[in-house]
Amino acid sequence: MIDDPFFHTLEFYIHSDAPLSCRIPSRPKQHIEAMDEKPYEQEHIPLVFALAGTLQLSHLHVSTHMNVLLHSMPKQHAHAHDSGVVDSGIAYSTSPLSHMDGGFTKRLVIGDPLPLTFSVRWFPTPHLPKTEGKVEWQGLGDHVFPTTFLYGILSFGAGALVMAAYFYAKVLPQKLRGRSLGGATPLGHGLAGVGNGWGYSKRID
Repeated sequence: MIDDPFFHTLEFYIHSDAPLSCRIPSRPKQHIEAMDEKPYEQEHIPLVFALAGTLQLSHLHVSTHMNVLLHSMPKQHAHAHDSGVVDSGIAYSTSPLSHMDGGFTKRLVIGDPLPLTFSVRWFPTPHLPKTEGKVEWQGLGDHVFPTTFLYGILSFGAGALVMAAYFYAKVLPQKLRGRSLGGATPLGHGLAGVGNGWGYSKRID
């Protein structure tokens, strides 16, 4: 429930007079410590929440849906998961003006609850996707995707079918026509030009 001090603190957050921020560990804390070594110091990264809304004289309109973007350190090889080390992050409200049509904002007065929903997305590198409409960061490595393997298999199959058809339709018949069959003679120029294939000529004594 929102009490009076927190209600006025939200006014600072929404008006951007003060940041709503925290810090998160950049990596899991190690569980094994070696003797005679310097104690492990946990590393953190800042995470700022840009809470949006509008201020009124008697109440607030707070945008309750937030996008959270977290970046991890770049991977050294293609792997199914990220490196496990958080590089940076940011969070921001979406649709801050949707209180006009009853969207993702809540009219808030002292004593009301403040429900927040979060959409969290992870990026395996510190960079955003380069191409609009394509989620390049979901691939295997930087430029290899599951569809790449599918296209490769389909292309190989299509190429094999074309080569097989070309071989049986043109190459193999030419090889058979040019192959010697012992005493056989071609009949391609038979009577009145009619005839094909191979046959045996009569022996004249």
